[in-house]
Amino acid sequence: MVWVNIDKPTKKCTIHFGNCTYVKNKKETKLKGIEELKSDGGWLSFDTIAKARHYCSSNFANYVISQHC
Repeated sequence: MVWVNIDKPTKKCTIHFGNCTYVKNKKETKLKGIEELKSDGGWLSFDTIAKARHYCSSNFANYVISQHC
């Protein structure tokens, strides 16, 4: 499973996978959802890194896309 943290205030899509600490500690907040985007973004899951990258580049073309772990 691959997770993307979409952060609207900083305009970043960060891809996380494996035993990443950020994935383990992700949680829904008032402004960021899990499997849903809220006002500040959220966490979305994908089957592959390629699908995650494609989603980010298609939907958030002006965001920085990076891979954390």
